[in-house]
Amino acid sequence: MIAYVVQVICFQAIFLAVYYLLLRKETFFVYNRIYLLLTPLIALLLPFIKIASLQTVVPVEVMSVMLPEVVIGEATTSQTEHTNSFVIPWLSIYFVGVAVSALFLVIKIRSFINYLSFKRRGEHIINVPNSTEAFTFFKYIFIGEDIDTLSRKQILTHEQIHAKQGHTWDLIFFEIMKIIFWFNPLIYFNQKLISTVHEYLADQKATAATSKKAYYEELLNTAFGTNNLSFTNTFFNQSLIKNRIIMLQKSKSKKSALIKYVVIVPLVLAMLVQVSWAQNSEQKSSNKNFTLIVSKFENGNGLYSVIVTDSTKLSSNEMKFIKELRDDKSLEINDIVEQVKNKGGNEQDGTGPNILLMMSLKESVTKLAERYNIKAYTFEELKEMRKGDPSFAASGIYSSEEVEVVETQEELEIPFAVIDNVPTYPGCNELEGNEDKKTCMSDKVSKYVNANFNTSIAKPLGLTGVNRVFVSFRINKRGQVDNVKARASHPDIAEEARRVIYNLPQMKPGKHNGEEVGVLYSLPITFKIAE
Repeated sequence: MIAYVVQVICFQAIFLAVYYLLLRKETFFVYNRIYLLLTPLIALLLPFIKIASLQTVVPVEVMSVMLPEVVIGEATTSQTEHTNSFVIPWLSIYFVGVAVSALFLVIKIRSFINYLSFKRRGEHIINVPNSTEAFTFFKYIFIGEDIDTLSRKQILTHEQIHAKQGHTWDLIFFEIMKIIFWFNPLIYFNQKLISTVHEYLADQKATAATSKKAYYEELLNTAFGTNNLSFTNTFFNQSLIKNRIIMLQKSKSKKSALIKYVVIVPLVLAMLVQVSWAQNSEQKSSNKNFTLIVSKFENGNGLYSVIVTDSTKLSSNEMKFIKELRDDKSLEINDIVEQVKNKGGNEQDGTGPNILLMMSLKESVTKLAERYNIKAYTFEELKEMRKGDPSFAASGIYSSEEVEVVETQEELEIPFAVIDNVPTYPGCNELEGNEDKKTCMSDKVSKYVNANFNTSIAKPLGLTGVNRVFVSFRINKRGQVDNVKARASHPDIAEEARRVIYNLPQMKPGKHNGEEVGVLYSLPITFKIAE
């Protein structure tokens, strides 16, 4: 969102710079009005325009199901140092700003309502007693009774043009913009510029049937009364008098000067290129933090997996995507990280995923991903792109070594979330249901690792404090552990983790659609080394 706001303000600043440098002094007031109305909208919409040809696909790595964390010895969450960082409540600040801006508008409206008390039924010209004010609000013209007859005639001609051309609508548009984008100073400047153009337009029409000299002399000689309401067109605006007189004396711009408006075309094209480049850059950055993976199996079933390394850095679309996924109860999402926390596992240290969701392959998820422009990567794409940047979100639970992705008829790997019958650890055979068997397996694996992991090798290596190892492995269709990968702060620790996991006992293999299949797992291990 912050990136979007910065882009909008930058684009609007460029548009205003073009107006101020090239168009402000031209007498094409109608075109200037259109320019000042459209360019803020263009600035708001440009960041949403996507040019696919300027974006590239970014590689990601494969992922697997994460078992609850194994804690060896006395390593607990309380022993891990945490830093609570202050998060600025941007959303709350924004809504406070909206409320304050809306309050200011309400105050202005209440002040304006006092003038309506002078209105009589059927009248469009409203006389304001004991006043020299003159302004227009939609089709109503408010004019002070103290203004002399000659001046009154010229002023009414001027104000009737404001009413006829609907200038109030422009000002109301910017009042709304000022509420929604109260933090953008350029909106206020934009409103001031278009208010000036309104006066130029009315002066231009009003002087068509009278002497320009007499008209601007009247501007100088009349009492300067003003109501300071930003959503009305005021005749006696002291700050504009000088500019209005200059414009009245200025010769009509040559038609050749219209070429200046053509500059907006390459300007918008340049902005589109910048937006596409930024989207590409943001996509690369996002893929380092967020990855959606789709696994499709030969029997027609499949799995969607979402992995996030830092939930505080999600884009607006990614946050909406995850929220709608979780709100859809029909998906039966398996929230792996939450399960780790509920089991008493430690907080992540920045090397593991922050969010890990798994769900069955459904059309509703596909459509949701398309709506939020989120790319889902297949295993085939992963195989081709895994040699790329290793810092993406889905690589967080793997070592830097090449990951073997097996998806053949002989050895089909089925993720835990969709399998009919999960692999069964010895001693868990009597249990029914995947969740009970998974819980039993987690407990058995935890006890096995605690009993067999040799933590004494850490001291000679100079390792102290809390250490974490991330292990990935597969239980193949024969119930054997293979394809073990590990990542740790030292290669010897990773090798010890591989040794322990490779020595896990023979298990009853998982089954899916009546066939024995391989199942992927990952396992975080944490232990503390006394200093």
